Amino acid sequence: MLAQTIASAFKSRGKRRLSKSDLTYILSFDFKWFSHSLSKKVVEEAIKNGLLTFNEGKLEPTFDLKSVEIPVDFKPDIKRIFTFSVFDELVELISEKTGQEKSLVVSMVNKKQDEFKGSLSAEVVALLYAKEIGIDIKPFIPKVRDEIL
Repeated sequence: MLAQTIASAFKSRGKRRLSKSDLTYILSFDFKWFSHSLSKKVVEEAIKNGLLTFNEGKLEPTFDLKSVEIPVDFKPDIKRIFTFSVFDELVELISEKTGQEKSLVVSMVNKKQDEFKGSLSAEVVALLYAKEIGIDIKPFIPKVRDEIL
């Protein structure tokens, strides 16, 4: 999905190299697939995953653009671009609910996990912490069960 997203942008311009700002612009304003800030994150994710590299100050795909098929009605699914674990989802939700930085939430979960002497997974402890602060954890229980089993 991410490779198709990146390939679409490069193919639309018929270029092998684009500036980071041009690539972000294409994804957000030309294609209207993502907000501008989310487009920046998509580009960063492609760099992080090794799909893009810098060459002479511009971004260049590390894969053959011709080998990527793009359906006519292609529209990227953000959930498939960014793979979030249930732990990441819980940390995000707790952070939003409490206004705490994600790093602080992770720290709190780690501290609670230490209280259980490591007998519970981080996912289960995050569930417990979320429940303590009033978050409905029912939708997360099957996800946690699937992830830890």
